[in-house]
Amino acid sequence: MMERQKVWIEVARCTGCGACVEVCPVGAMVLADGKAHVDEEACIGCAACIDACPAGAIQPVVQGELVPIPERPAPAVRQPSPLAETAGAVVVATGVGLLAKAGRALVQAVERWLTRPSAVAGTPAARTSSVPGSGNAVGRGGRGRRARHRRRGG
Repeated sequence: MMERQKVWIEVARCTGCGACVEVCPVGAMVLADGKAHVDEEACIGCAACIDACPAGAIQPVVQGELVPIPERPAPAVRQPSPLAETAGAVVVATGVGLLAKAGRALVQAVERWLTRPSAVAGTPAARTSSVPGSGNAVGRGGRGRRARHRRRGG
């Protein structure tokens, strides 16, 4: 003889309308705290309540055959060798040392950049610089493009 299908109620979707209670032929459906509940011992699995529920909160319980999963051996836990643990500590210490050296080098470079002489008139840096778009290239004969063309004959 085939076992009848049982039901379960998704309480979050249940509106408490009582439609399932009215159609249950054996009285397995009851309302408690404004939600439908099923008495699993009394339920005969007729599924009348599933069709009657307007919210779709009552679902059939699907039963199947349990198939055992074959046992797999537990993976071997690898223990690091003492040499590997020491090597890891050496790598970390070396990385920290290199990071400290790189930080010092960066600080020195920024310090040199911030303390270099500014481009004041009369310094060699000021005589060889030019202001973009001004048309006056100081330190290359002066007077800009037109003067250079005149000197070349062009």
